Amino acid sequence: MKLSADIGLFVTATAIILSTALLLPWTLTAQNQTGQYPAVHASSNDVANGGILLLEIDTGALQLPDADMRIDFNDRSYPVYRHPAKGNGVYFALIGIPYRTQPGPQELTLNYSDPTGIKSRQIPFQVVAGEYKTDVLKVDSRRVNPNKDDRQRANREHQEVQHVYANGIKERLWDGVFQLPVDNEISSRFGNRRVFNGQLKSYHNGLDFRSPKGTPVYAPNSGVVRLAKNLFYSGNAVIIDHGTEIFTIYAHLSKIKTAAGRRIEKGQLIGLTGATGRVSGPHLHWGVKLSGIAVSPLRFVEIMDGLVQR
Repeated sequence: MKLSADIGLFVTATAIILSTALLLPWTLTAQNQTGQYPAVHASSNDVANGGILLLEIDTGALQLPDADMRIDFNDRSYPVYRHPAKGNGVYFALIGIPYRTQPGPQELTLNYSDPTGIKSRQIPFQVVAGEYKTDVLKVDSRRVNPNKDDRQRANREHQEVQHVYANGIKERLWDGVFQLPVDNEISSRFGNRRVFNGQLKSYHNGLDFRSPKGTPVYAPNSGVVRLAKNLFYSGNAVIIDHGTEIFTIYAHLSKIKTAAGRRIEKGQLIGLTGATGRVSGPHLHWGVKLSGIAVSPLRFVEIMDGLVQR
C-alpha cells in the first residue's frame, strides 16, 4: 500500500482552506552587544487552540548550541532541535497550543546564551478560537460511567501513558514528511466536543478515520514503539515515539502488530483497525502529541511537510 500525504484526498475543500501551505511570514531578532543575533521566524501570527506554532531560529555567525536554547510558554519549557533541512546554526521548535488556551494575545520567550551572557526574547502571537463542532455518540455505558475498578485501571493507565510522554527520546528518529496512517475518510476531526450517551465528557484529541475492521494501519514515520497494549478507553493502542518530543497514537485497534521497544520504519504495519475501547463503531483514532500536548494531526502533517521541504 502506498500511503498518501496528500491531505486533499481526505478532507473537504473547506478544511484545506483553513490550513494553507506553510509560510514563515514574520521575523523577530534578538540582538546582543556585538550586533549579532538569532533571527526567529514564526509560522504564523495567529494560531488556533489545539494548533501548532513552528519556530525557526537562525543563529547566524553566533553558532549557538541548541543546549543553550529553549522556548518558555505557559510555565513549560520546550526544546530546540537542529533543523532537518538547513545548515549548521539553524534550529526549530514545535510549540503545541493547548486546546483549552483562551483566545487572545500570547507570548513565547526564547532563552539563549552567547559570549556576552544570558539573553531572552519575547515572541508575541495571537491565539484564535478553533472552528470545532460537536460529536454525539452512543457507546457502551461502562465506558462513560465506569465502576470503581475500571476507574482505578484507567487512572493507572493514564499515569503510564503520561510517563511515556514525559520521557521521550531526544534524538530525531523521523525522516522526511509524515504520511497518514490509513487511506480512509475522516469521520471526526480534532477538537470536536464529545457527547457520549448524552453526557459531554471531553474534546476529541485526535482524528478519526472511518475504517472497516481489519484495515491495515501503517507508521507515518520512523520511531520506537513505546506502548502496545489494551487500554480501558483507547482499546488496543500503540504509541510511537518519533524523537524530538513527537509522539503519534493509534487507538481502537482489533489487532496490534508490533511490540513496545521495537524500532519502526515509515510505512511499516503496526496494527489493524477495530472497535475496541470506547467506540460507537470500527474506526482508527490517530493522535499527535508535541511535548505532551495534543495537537491537530492534519495541521501537524502540514507543518512537518513545510519544515522538511523548506
